[in-house]
Amino acid sequence: MKVRLERSGGLANIRRTVTVDATALAPERAEELRRLVEAADLATFPENPAPHPSQPDRFVYRVTVEDEASARSVSVREDTAPEPFRRLVDWLQATAEG
Repeated sequence: MKVRLERSGGLANIRRTVTVDATALAPERAEELRRLVEAADLATFPENPAPHPSQPDRFVYRVTVEDEASARSVSVREDTAPEPFRRLVDWLQATAEG
C-alpha cells in the first residue's frame, strides 16, 4: 500500500506532497499505517470538498491510497477533518520528515 498526502492552501498556498510506501516500512509501522487508513474511513469523504468562501486560507488535504487492487483519493478541508483523518495526516507528515 502507498499513501500520498497533498496539502494545499494556507496563506502562501504552498503545495506539499509526501508519499509513504508501506513496503518500505518496518512491519509494525506498516501495520500502524494500515490501521490509521482504516480508522480514517476514507470511503465516507467526497473526492472534492465544497469550497468554503469565508476561510480561503485553510489547508485542504488530499489523501490517495493505492494498493494492488485499487486506488482511492479524497479531499478534506482542514476545518472539517475529523480526528481519525487528522491522526492519519499527522502520522504521514511525521513519517515523511523522518
